[in-house]
Amino acid sequence: MKRTIVNPHWINNARTVISADFQYEDGRVLTATISESETTNPDLIEIKQKFTDQQLEENTQRKIRQLADQRSKDKEQKEAQALRKQQEELFAAKLKIFEIDSIKNSQNRSMKSRIRKSKSDVEAMAWAAVLMLEEANKEVAEQQESTPGE
Repeated sequence: MKRTIVNPHWINNARTVISADFQYEDGRVLTATISESETTNPDLIEIKQKFTDQQLEENTQRKIRQLADQRSKDKEQKEAQALRKQQEELFAAKLKIFEIDSIKNSQNRSMKSRIRKSKSDVEAMAWAAVLMLEEANKEVAEQQESTPGE
């Protein structure tokens, strides 16, 4: 069956191992890894006949750039996923904070706004704690006012 050799390139720094894709007429693509020490390997012989050392080196450099680009894209995707996850966790934390009765029922709009604008869950929790303390102090003061004899 007829085949085409695509993108043969070195896969080690010593330039002793070649990788190449073999595309067949039926659509199959097989990747072969061939050592230079296999001098009688028909795939190696065919690659050496059809491709110069310069072409192999150019393909190798292209492959290195492709791998570097892919790593960069993967890193960007992971960072974006981590940021999205962090934002989702922050949103969930703020929702839980606003489920607390003393915060939910508080009239202190500026403190509630600080909780909403918080950039981290720790910051949101800190503002929530401050608001809860203020609300608790207000409750204590109201109780003391309503029972003047004690």
